[in-house]
This record gives sequence, C-alpha cells and structure tokens, in this order.
Amino acid sequence: MLKNTAYAIVSGYRAIRSKPVVKELCNSSNPVVARVGKGLHEGLYGNASQSAVAGLTQIEDRRRALLNTRETIKVIDYGAGSSYEQRTEEQMKQGVQKTAAISNICKASKPARWAALLHHIVLCCEPKSAVELGSCVGISGSYIASAMKNNGKGSLTTLEGSPEIARIATETFSTLGLANAKVVAGAFHSTLSNVLEASKPIDFFFNDGHHDRDAVLRYFEQSLPYLSPNAVVAVDDITWSSGMKSAWKTLRERKQVAASVDLGKMGILIMGEPVPGKSQFDMPL
Repeated sequence: MLKNTAYAIVSGYRAIRSKPVVKELCNSSNPVVARVGKGLHEGLYGNASQSAVAGLTQIEDRRRALLNTRETIKVIDYGAGSSYEQRTEEQMKQGVQKTAAISNICKASKPARWAALLHHIVLCCEPKSAVELGSCVGISGSYIASAMKNNGKGSLTTLEGSPEIARIATETFSTLGLANAKVVAGAFHSTLSNVLEASKPIDFFFNDGHHDRDAVLRYFEQSLPYLSPNAVVAVDDITWSSGMKSAWKTLRERKQVAASVDLGKMGILIMGEPVPGKSQFDMPL
C-alpha cells in the first residue's frame, strides 16, 4: 500500500512537471505530433467520456480476474527473458519452454496508467490499422482496440509467441466484445511478415514483445515499408536494459522519424518528413 501511494505521488508530480512539454506537442505544426500531444493531454489531465470510462473499467475487471486465477499453463518464451539474462540468439529463436502461472503472466501487462495513455493516443490519432508485438493476455491490446471501437473504425492485429498465452488474449478480446482485435500465435520471425503484408498501411505500431536491442531495430526496419506515411510507432520498456536504451537512441535518430517523445518507460515515434523546430521531446513519467 505504501509503495503504491508513493508511486501515485511521484507519478502525479511527473505529470504536472510534463505539462509544458505536452503543450509544446499540442501546438506543433505537425498535425500528427499535435494529435499525439492531445492524446497525452487527455490521458494525463483530461476527463474521459462516460462510455470510455465504462469500457476501460471492463478491461480492468478482466485484468483482476486473471490476476486472481490459480491456473498454470505451458508457455514458450521467444523474448530476451529478464533484463539480467544473457540469452543467445539461438535460444530466442527456438524459444524457452516453461510452466507459468497465468496471474504472473498477467503482471507483465501494461499498468492501467500506461495503457490508458496508449488508449488516448489511439483515440486522437484515429488509426485504421494497428499492429502490436506482444499480446501477453490481451490487456494493452484491449485498450488499443477499445479506442478504435470508440472511434468507429480500425482493427488491431496482435502477435503472441506462446500459443497458450495467445489463447488467453483471444478470450480477453471475446469477453470484452472487441471483435476488431485478433491474435496471431507464433514466433515473430515466423508470423510478422504475413501480418505486416495483411495490415498495410499500418497507422499505429506498438512494439512490446521482444526486449532485445537487435530485435527491436530489426522489427522496426522490417515494418518500415508497411507503415503509413505519418504512422505512430510506440516502443515499450525503452529503459529496460542498456540494449533497449541504445535501441531507442538509434530509433530517435532515424531519418524516417519526424519527431519522438521520450516518456521514460515508453517511447513514441512519429514517422514522416522532418518539420522545422524541435523534434525530440522528453517528459519522463
């Protein structure tokens, strides 16, 4: 309880401190940057509509149900594991098999505060096609898909390496009535190409699946030909390891990136031609 209270106080302080940066984003001459700014403003300081609040409450009810289950499942982890592991490329390609509690898997989902920011960015940017790497149990995907549902347009395809976790994510979308979201199971190196082709042009791309420097850069490069001209790309856990910090720094400097926003734990890239003025914004939350 004390830890949660301290986190809430720090988060509130950081949100207040970030107001000038959010204002800069909202006033940008780049319309997509301005929409991202509006999404951050609504997510941090705004009042959501009654229907939106109801939808997000249902997602959090689903999260609580998964956190309280005692069921265990067999999973295949194609990712980098924990931040202190040193998995080889071969291990990540083949996947590490293990048994895990659904409640523990769910704990890896985006916290409500961060998932809500994604929700509001999607509400404001109104993407028609979205792709997510790393479904987990479908919580962050539900925040994205619910925003698209509220917009009255758009669909999400989310990729999950482990078939049993993908099954739970599919159940999450079904439980929440999110027919505009679907899960593709299998290792990213086997499934991503087909998903990119089927989803193009992609307006919103969320990489939350493989926390490895080379993998993050590789999937970004692979996605580039399929992104719409002014797509928004979100990269999670950019401070998770030295490799992720390096990957994020490299991505911000790519010539295809018109602007970037560093939120501390998550980074936002706005694709397109550079515009005059400031292009890199920092507001750690």
